[in-house]
Amino acid sequence: MSTNFPGRLESHVTYACGAGRSVDLTKAILNGPNRPADALSWEAISAAGRVVVTPDGRPIRSIITGRKRIVTGSYPSRKAGRTFPHESMNEHAFFMHSEVDTRVVDYRAQPFRFEFVSDGAKLIYIADCVRLLEGNQVEVVEVKNDGRALRDDKYVLKLNYVKAACEKLGWAFRIVFRDDLVLPTATYVNVQEVQSRRLVRFDASHGYTAVEVIQRAGGAVPLGRLAEALGDRRRGSAIAKAMMVCRLIDIDLSRPLSCDSPVRLVEQGASHRSDGGAS
Repeated sequence: MSTNFPGRLESHVTYACGAGRSVDLTKAILNGPNRPADALSWEAISAAGRVVVTPDGRPIRSIITGRKRIVTGSYPSRKAGRTFPHESMNEHAFFMHSEVDTRVVDYRAQPFRFEFVSDGAKLIYIADCVRLLEGNQVEVVEVKNDGRALRDDKYVLKLNYVKAACEKLGWAFRIVFRDDLVLPTATYVNVQEVQSRRLVRFDASHGYTAVEVIQRAGGAVPLGRLAEALGDRRRGSAIAKAMMVCRLIDIDLSRPLSCDSPVRLVEQGASHRSDGGAS
């Protein structure tokens, strides 16, 4: 029996297998729907502010090291095709969520900074993370441990400028706290497990096998059954998790992972949702 692969799905299998990236966050930022035709106007959001972008998507600020005691490290992202620095375990957790969330197409760490003028003083804000979501929606995210930082009036003023700038550009802006990332615990454990298999290799034949098994099952299949179709259960399960990172399939992470966890194609089912995902 032959299996029908719609054009979009076929190209998605190709994308998931690493043959090419059809959408890129840097391009979405530089060529977004609200980007002014005049390059100078693009830099000037208003007379009092602008966005300074790194053309290749590299972080605009280097990680701080030395005497300041902060957690630093790097996170190799398969979804974004590059390695990101992080300044805290909260940022690291947010990267893991972004890697797994199937609504996130691409993301970058600190790819640009906002510059504003308030009462004659220059304010600078560097976003912790910027994500490209489904529908070509750009989302600017600030990651904090908790709400105590919002007691600082100057910091809140800066965030208000950022929010206003994002609204003008047609972007979303939100603040994510640690509890949004690590709770509920079961979901966070699942996110950690899935992203830990993000670099597992698979090819187009695995992709088409997954599509066929899920389609023949009526749109959803248990993880254990899909794993067996992809090879032995252990290897197949690892491949399935890598496929979720690549946005080919969507595994239900709302409950502890098991052989019975429902798996759907990204195009056919609701994407994984968590507090660390898109709002």
